[in-house]
Amino acid sequence: MSVRNYIENSRNQARAQYAGWSGPAMNPRNGGYGALATQQMPQYGNATGAMAPVAAQSQPYIITISNASAAAVSSFDVLGAYTYINNAGFSNGSLTISGVTISSAISNVNYQQFLYQSMNQPFSVGLTYIENVSGSSSQITQTFTLNTQDANGNQMLRTIVPTIDPYQQQSTIVAVKQLYSIDGFTKLTFAVIQASAVFRVHFYPSTNINLASGLQGASVAQSYGNPNITGVPTYIQG
Repeated sequence: MSVRNYIENSRNQARAQYAGWSGPAMNPRNGGYGALATQQMPQYGNATGAMAPVAAQSQPYIITISNASAAAVSSFDVLGAYTYINNAGFSNGSLTISGVTISSAISNVNYQQFLYQSMNQPFSVGLTYIENVSGSSSQITQTFTLNTQDANGNQMLRTIVPTIDPYQQQSTIVAVKQLYSIDGFTKLTFAVIQASAVFRVHFYPSTNINLASGLQGASVAQSYGNPNITGVPTYIQG
């Protein structure tokens, strides 16, 4: 057998062995097999079949909550798409109730569109990042209640108390590392929106359901990896 035939047979065997792996296509010209050529192969010694997909990094849905009045507002709901999607307080995609305005902090999507998506593409939140913009920094530690139900009327209430990590340097942010799900029924009811408070809530999804993905033969559930919020991405309107 010639050396050329030997090399070609070896390449064919490698193609068959790693046929289910993701990564750049094999390039016989450089003798490499995409990403596999740059990795140490012993770590894949027990691998059989397709390589487990790497979860995409979680990117947040971000909303801004602003109280324009000089009075605090109690028991204020955020989200709750089935309840608020057609509320008369909507203007240009932002919702104002009792002097408090909820708007999207993503430049190409408004809050009403975000509510529509939560109705049709429910998601679970792995991390809630609350950021003070102006007003008292104590707003970010206000208790909020997770309020959800199903079509049978079964209701679930869960109180969440944001707490600043004693080891963190900043006093104007808090990261709530609790898992919960959001759909059209789900409301986050803040105990108090303080007077003249402006703050942002970043919802980092851990899983998202998109039924349209099934039409392409893909899984309808998309999982996301660690958001790595050191220096949180700023998808904020100017």
